[in-house]
Amino acid sequence: MKRISYIFVIIIFISCQRQDYDFERTTLTIENQKFEILTAWIILDDYIKNKSNYENDVFLKIEEEFDNYNSEFPFLLDAIKNKISPNDELKEEIELMKSIDFVSIVDSVYRIVTKELPGPDTKILFIPANPANRKFYREFGVGFHAFTLGSGKIIISFDPTFENWRQYIHYALAHEYHHSVWISRNFKNADISPLEYIILEGKADLFANEIFPKNKNPFWDMFDGEDEKSIWNLIKPEMNQRNTDMNDKIFYGSKEIPYGSVYAIGYKILKLFKKNNPEITTLEIIDMSPESILQLSKYDE
Repeated sequence: MKRISYIFVIIIFISCQRQDYDFERTTLTIENQKFEILTAWIILDDYIKNKSNYENDVFLKIEEEFDNYNSEFPFLLDAIKNKISPNDELKEEIELMKSIDFVSIVDSVYRIVTKELPGPDTKILFIPANPANRKFYREFGVGFHAFTLGSGKIIISFDPTFENWRQYIHYALAHEYHHSVWISRNFKNADISPLEYIILEGKADLFANEIFPKNKNPFWDMFDGEDEKSIWNLIKPEMNQRNTDMNDKIFYGSKEIPYGSVYAIGYKILKLFKKNNPEITTLEIIDMSPESILQLSKYDE
């Protein structure tokens, strides 16, 4: 009788345990490169249903999957660390994203991209953007926040309630892939200078625009000539410094520097560079030093 009681207690205990859900995974091979496409629908559905702990049940799963103490830029995960409320807005985003064929999108993009720029095996996670940021995203007309944690580690976070998400997803995949390849070829230290950061973003934007010329980053045209010159003059004294908050200012913005300036200036420098040096190829550009790019662009003259 005691043995039966023990078995009954064990069964009850096991049945009360929450299931440890995993990501949905699909693998493609393109140009001898492996691409693993991940989504988190079961994880997120469970989070919404049980209104559980976001950090433990969502964020830490992503961190373990992508960081694993082996990413070149692990601090970029902070972008998705803030709690997302398990509300109807999040549920709406998830249901919309479930209808998207991400495998076909990745396949179509990287069949083009890998011919231009071979790179490492790559893992890509698609997740919904935090609905709390929707108003902020609408100011800039695009609901994307994509980032590359390291070589072969890409996360694409976006809000599918934006009608133009299809326009930007190809650009985002190409842009982040360029970062991934650059890291695999050139990474030395995560403490990059503002000039290195600006040129890194400019290289990725130039590459994405050459592959998908109809898909544009809204930040590219944010300045007129005088404003751009003023912003550059604020950046220039610190452009070769490390451990500076200027990198945060040119991305997040400050009182004097608008949000997204790193993209506007980086793209302008690389467009001028390409105009003045049309014979230099994509593979050569990715490995060139920021100092050489800036000098040959004649941006600062």
